[in-house]
Amino acid sequence: MDTEMSALSESLITEIFNALGLSRTGWARRSFGPLFRKATDRLSEIGMTFDRLVQREGFTRAAGWALTNWCTGVTARGIEQVPPRGPLLVVSNHPGTYDALVICSQLRRDDVRIVASDIPFLMELPHARQQFIFISRIAHDRMRGFRVAMRHLRQGGALLIYGSGYIDPDPDISGEAVEHIERWSPSLEMFLRLVPETKVLLTLVSRVVSAGWARSPLTWMQREPKYRRRLAEFGQVLQQLLFPGSLYLSPCLSFDAPLGVESLYTACPTNGLLPALVRREKQLLAQHLEWTGRPMPMDPTGSQGYGT
Repeated sequence: MDTEMSALSESLITEIFNALGLSRTGWARRSFGPLFRKATDRLSEIGMTFDRLVQREGFTRAAGWALTNWCTGVTARGIEQVPPRGPLLVVSNHPGTYDALVICSQLRRDDVRIVASDIPFLMELPHARQQFIFISRIAHDRMRGFRVAMRHLRQGGALLIYGSGYIDPDPDISGEAVEHIERWSPSLEMFLRLVPETKVLLTLVSRVVSAGWARSPLTWMQREPKYRRRLAEFGQVLQQLLFPGSLYLSPCLSFDAPLGVESLYTACPTNGLLPALVRREKQLLAQHLEWTGRPMPMDPTGSQGYGT
């Protein structure tokens, strides 16, 4: 294995240990690190091929290729509504795994940049990392990332951002999905106020997490739901890497009609832009579930549906 692939593999092992809540150094790393090596080597190989495709064929085609390793295909609706050019803020739920690849493979805008946490694996990919705006927990870095994102919009680019900023439940599995829409960040309003010519494209992704991994006893290693979801994400991808062909997903994706700032104010004149976005995304969620033929999922307490 060359040096570049080895560095990618090591960064992935570190992420796995973070998800498991284990020390990234010491005896745990020495004892259990080799167990994950086959999977991380495989993902590093995929990552390097993906990176070369980004350079040669653009991000859209590279994202589509990457998904073939884990998915049978993407079923999407509303693609014809995606503006082909001009400032576009794509706001989505975030069930994790490959949701960004699912969205970008159908968005068909190679100028898209994705707001993401500073994931070491992605930062090691020289061409693909140019499509990301990495946001750390350090206030100074967060402001720098915000300025970069704002400049990208002003220059007419597309920007993908996750509404809640955290990993959300997959709507195909959990009835809590609507609650996470209600937690969307007020920072969304700042983009629209500072670049008012921006169009908003609300997006809804589902079926990127298997029910088996979402409810796996392995997730009990973490107490907080967001960390449990992250652990399910890692477990699913590890299975797919260690045992190719054992698990394929069929993601579903909905694009809403693009919205302008004026139409959002009209929809919610007294409460501001964020409540209008939240309400519209809830409507998109209901339409998405009806389209996929999925009944309202059971929430963890056993009650039915999303409520009113």
